[in-house]
Amino acid sequence: MPSWILALFAVLIVASVIMMVMQRRGGGLGGGGLGGGPSGAGFAPGILTVTGVSGRGAADKNGNAYFTVSGTITGDQTAPTEVYGTLMLAAGEREPVIGDDIPVSYKPGKTATSWRFGAAH
Repeated sequence: MPSWILALFAVLIVASVIMMVMQRRGGGLGGGGLGGGPSGAGFAPGILTVTGVSGRGAADKNGNAYFTVSGTITGDQTAPTEVYGTLMLAAGEREPVIGDDIPVSYKPGKTATSWRFGAAH
């Protein structure tokens, strides 16, 4: 077997191990988004008080509806922070209204750029 194939195989294994370690530490290769993915280490719980919400748009093929929500995040480790993001709701779930309190999680010191819908684990 040619040595370049063995070298390529070794590089792929090392890259895979590095990516797995980064995922376990909560790093990853991409930045955090506003999606509802799982919250990891370093996230604190907070509450988003809704101050604005878009109307229900057309549902996707699975019946999910998307809303643009704006509001203020408050929590023990952050000053009140104004944010907005997209909230996906399954068919039949209650639509958000102004004044609702929605659980969120955020990284202290980076609330505006790291927050996510859902409670911190």
